Amino acid sequence: MLWVLQRNKNRAKSLEIARELNIPEVISQILVNRGLETREEIKEFFYPSLDKLTDPFLLPDMSRAVDRILLALRNRERIVIFGDYDVDGITSTVLLYSVLLNLGAEVEWYLPDRQIEGYGLSKLAIDEAKSKGISVIITVDCGITGIEEIEYAKSLGIETIVTDHHEIGEKLPNAVAVVDPRLGGPDATRELAGVGVAFKLASALIEAIGEDKQKVYQYLDLVGLGTIADIVPLTRENRILAKFGLSAIEKTQRVGLRALMTSAGLWGKELSSWHIVFGLAPRINAVGRIGDSALALNLLLTDDFREAKRLANIIEEQNTARKRIDEAILEEADRMVKEQVNLSREKAIVLASDRWHIGVIGIVASRLAERYNRPTVLISTQDGEGKGSARSIPNFHLLNAIKSSSQHLLKYGGHKYAAGLSIEIDKIESFKKEFVQYATENLQDEDMVPVLSIDGVLTPEEITEELVDWLELFAPHGPENMRPVFLLENAKLYGTPRIVGKGHLRMCIHNYHQPLNVIGFNLGSYYPEIVAGTKPLHLAFILEHETYQGRRLIQLRIRDLKLGDWRRQT
Repeated sequence: MLWVLQRNKNRAKSLEIARELNIPEVISQILVNRGLETREEIKEFFYPSLDKLTDPFLLPDMSRAVDRILLALRNRERIVIFGDYDVDGITSTVLLYSVLLNLGAEVEWYLPDRQIEGYGLSKLAIDEAKSKGISVIITVDCGITGIEEIEYAKSLGIETIVTDHHEIGEKLPNAVAVVDPRLGGPDATRELAGVGVAFKLASALIEAIGEDKQKVYQYLDLVGLGTIADIVPLTRENRILAKFGLSAIEKTQRVGLRALMTSAGLWGKELSSWHIVFGLAPRINAVGRIGDSALALNLLLTDDFREAKRLANIIEEQNTARKRIDEAILEEADRMVKEQVNLSREKAIVLASDRWHIGVIGIVASRLAERYNRPTVLISTQDGEGKGSARSIPNFHLLNAIKSSSQHLLKYGGHKYAAGLSIEIDKIESFKKEFVQYATENLQDEDMVPVLSIDGVLTPEEITEELVDWLELFAPHGPENMRPVFLLENAKLYGTPRIVGKGHLRMCIHNYHQPLNVIGFNLGSYYPEIVAGTKPLHLAFILEHETYQGRRLIQLRIRDLKLGDWRRQT
């Protein structure tokens, strides 16, 4: 792994901020490097406020969307909320369905079947809506690419309101309103998740009917869950929603969410974005991947404790099954990489199989992309058609790459880091050839090397409770606001390292006040060299608190380590 030490972009400014706000210079350096230079910006970052949320009516077409929904309410028209089968789509659906239900709407919800319908609006869903006398479809977390489907709905007398956050194509759907922050509106909302856009629509509706604007805050647990799970940048408005969303999840009165947190071992704990991404989100996504996403939606809607517990147990079982399928596909795909991909020449991976479960290949593609540092496309060819999931690496715009080969595709969509596609089986080889060629032409050799960005250098004496307290104000962490990583060069050991658990490295380093605890998960293989003490030891780490025997202690969690000389790169 290549370590890249971030240079101080403006030393004079970081020194000024450190003096003015009385904060450690390394903290002010990180703030400046992340684009926060004024007292007001830093205050809003460290202490987010719901009062700083922008006016929902500043989003494009919001007034038109609200007016059409209010007309439907007055005329007792039947409405359906059309969502998606991932966490973002499910939380968006639950939120808007609940709001409209509370406003007295004749409202239903619809989640597509991942394997039968795939992502986005389908004619199957529209036909069902027509049969039920529905006259308004509201999409959440999808719809921006549903050009043909929305036109089809219109031909049947059904009007559509699109709320989405995905990339915009060359043409917009012919809908009553298209509410997507990528079309305009405040810069602070540009990267909202689907549930963030749904939250904005809910806020606008509640404001339009003259109710207390804070009434919408009761849905912040859903907003936080969907926003963090969708891996959107946790900056600006997303940071506010994630921060207050996490607090709302911790004390949620939603019995289904409490049941899910209990089964995941999270109820009663102080939560971080990590707990959402690796604890709750995989469980909710599992039912959409290998079962029926309606299970998760019903879990979040129910107010019956027994039903919540029953559904949470089913979801736990399906998540366990998903893991088994995931591991089997990963093993096979990894073998195929070794057999079919020339890693010395090819800068992308494209694989296909008729044995792969469509609901799981996205997870596997992500793991392969990380393992081999190449954009990866996995295609399941079950049922006579290829359905693929793609994942990217830094410095490679995945959607642009797929667009360059789109003449071979039936359908595609996504963004810079993740995408989906469908393709005729006999076109897979042609697509593979062009996609790999695009990657080869647009990726440099250095792009294929995993990089660890280091925010600053610390000495043991600079690692204090005060510093850790300041660092905790950076939470919640996520894209564009990752946990700061620090470098400690020539670490001096205190005592003898040891192996704990299943190959984890535990040791202490010297500090003028008291020894600092260090943990390196899955780094036990370094133990013999470290104990030998013949090479300088350099640690790249994050700082956190751990509780040991009732005491709150500072801990260094190793992200990577190097023994011997290493060349600083900035």
